Amino acid sequence: MGVEKSSAKIVIDDLHKCRDERILHLLAFLSEKLDKGKLVVTSREKPNLGLNALYIRLSGLSLKEAYSLIKAKGINVSSEEFAEIYQVTFGHPLALTLFSEAYDVGKEFKRESFFDFILSEVYEKLRENEKLLLQIMSLFDEPLEYDEIKALYGKNIFSVLYSLLNKGLIERRGNLYFVHDLIRGFLSEVREVDEAKLYSKYIGFLLEKNNARDFLKAFKYAVKLKDDETIKRLVELRLRKFKRIVQDFPDAYLNVLSIIKDNPYAKEELASIYFQKGFFEKALKLWLEIKDELEGIHKAYVLSSLVDVYTELNKLDESKKYLKEFEKMREIMNDAEVDFWYFVELTKLNFYLGKPEKALKSAFNELGALKRLNPYPELESLVLLHIGDIYIELERYGESLKYYSQALDLARAYSLSFMEHLSLSELSKAYYLVGNYKKAVEHATEAVDYFLKVRNYRRAVDALAYRCFSYIALGELDGAQKDAEEMIRIAQSTGYPLGWAGYIALAAVENLRGGNFKEYINIGREKLKGYPRLYEAILEELGRVFDVSRFSELRQI
Repeated sequence: MGVEKSSAKIVIDDLHKCRDERILHLLAFLSEKLDKGKLVVTSREKPNLGLNALYIRLSGLSLKEAYSLIKAKGINVSSEEFAEIYQVTFGHPLALTLFSEAYDVGKEFKRESFFDFILSEVYEKLRENEKLLLQIMSLFDEPLEYDEIKALYGKNIFSVLYSLLNKGLIERRGNLYFVHDLIRGFLSEVREVDEAKLYSKYIGFLLEKNNARDFLKAFKYAVKLKDDETIKRLVELRLRKFKRIVQDFPDAYLNVLSIIKDNPYAKEELASIYFQKGFFEKALKLWLEIKDELEGIHKAYVLSSLVDVYTELNKLDESKKYLKEFEKMREIMNDAEVDFWYFVELTKLNFYLGKPEKALKSAFNELGALKRLNPYPELESLVLLHIGDIYIELERYGESLKYYSQALDLARAYSLSFMEHLSLSELSKAYYLVGNYKKAVEHATEAVDYFLKVRNYRRAVDALAYRCFSYIALGELDGAQKDAEEMIRIAQSTGYPLGWAGYIALAAVENLRGGNFKEYINIGREKLKGYPRLYEAILEELGRVFDVSRFSELRQI
């Protein structure tokens, strides 16, 4: 039973702070689908939760509730004074709490700058260690864990932290502590701590956690730091250690990079994200812009990426040119990471040049280069997939199934979602080639669903193509038509060439239905005219389950 069928009560607070589109899409889905359950969301911005949502604009506490709150805080005021207080605070709970902290019998405050007045009154009464901790925490626009606060403060924080909690100046949610936006705004005017030093310390603390999510947080604060050397260092760390971020967290990473989009190291990474999403021309443009600005591992990465993108675009002369330049740099650097990249691109280029035996040799060299690196299951599973691809080209399908299955087992053993679904996509291809079309559909479906969910459209199209052709083999023409139309839609938005194979598939579907297929095949030919090798490969693969001689007069491109 899915959550949409349950009677769960789901409460999301401060949704305006969420920038993860997957969560926003999930909430919109739940808003539409929840039957017995309830979804309650608080936000300062009106979220788009669909037609079933009931929007209620919240007001402050009622007169009676507000009076009860300040009485509970031990404040005794006359009815006239309370009326004045209520008019100024509008019943805002935080404002009333701060008023209670600042209240001094006989002292007046200015209505037009109530919050500044109250906060300054509260702030002046704080001890120096409380002011320091409050200033430190106000630098961060997201909640902090206890250990993070302790690392930033550098001393025993327990008593100071809980004193500020009791005063209502810090809020707690589970193991997270944060400063309200109103208070942060005030503190930005009086803050005296060294922002750069604290951001640098926080970045170091986050990187010690050694995981992708904290790396992304560290990168966000490196951007705030506005230090090119820190950005450069973190991008190198991403290349060497957190390789999967551009696949697993593309949108979150892109949002941070976009803030510094003119920085050459940001362009290096933005291009990597575009490449993974199938926007090859956008990626190529950025890499060409910066290739002469960079040096060391950054230049090596851009050169290897240029080989990769030109190979995908079937511009193999350009691929060979950049591979030669990359090879010279690799010989100078003596870096195991760069060696691995080199053999990956050599394998791919030889494969595209129709030299499978040479590709197989360099694929095993990839494994050799991996032994010089720290254990990295993702890369090992990727190499296993490369070997499986080459055995496909050599028509040794049993061997390909063996290596694809090993890659899948490895990915599942280490909970590597991206590699798991990439392996499933490759297995669907192998099962298609051995004529097990039901297995091909089964594996491709898992891959398609995953890659569409993470918006990796390039990989989604790869899996869609084999599912579409398998549906044709099984006579399930409605399924084939739907997949073909999805491939075309993706090609229209990304320009990924294989997506245009959807027109070839639609031509086959219409032919099998007895309809007019020529318009589809002509559009497909036109879209693929710059990719003759790809066009022939599409017809060859489709020809396993459909008589492409029916397209004979239209075959040449």
